[in-house]
Amino acid sequence: LASQGRPARVLAVSGDGSAMYSISELATVRQHNLPVTWLIVDDGGYGILREYMMDAFGKATATELAGPDFVRLAEAFGVPARQAAPGEVGPALREALAADGPNVVVVRTRLKMFAPTHLQP
Repeated sequence: LASQGRPARVLAVSGDGSAMYSISELATVRQHNLPVTWLIVDDGGYGILREYMMDAFGKATATELAGPDFVRLAEAFGVPARQAAPGEVGPALREALAADGPNVVVVRTRLKMFAPTHLQP
């Protein structure tokens, strides 16, 4: 696509906590009809901080968030959005990446940290 003078599609991936910091970018991608697919992993809070705290202290505090319905929020900005179950993320992303303009895919799940990134051996 970029070779045809059109920008290449971008895939942005974030958790719901970090999505709350940049939700206004939905207005930007809609206004400029940018080819951005945003995958939001909604685990109800700051998942990575939750993992760090559980690992270090055995309990997490202040990591749960009262968040919006991200599908409806994206649609309120005029950005097509859909929710996908964890097993449906592959097909949902393939469809979203093939679309024109911006779109959002939301998956509600808790991911486990693949390895501690805050500890140095």
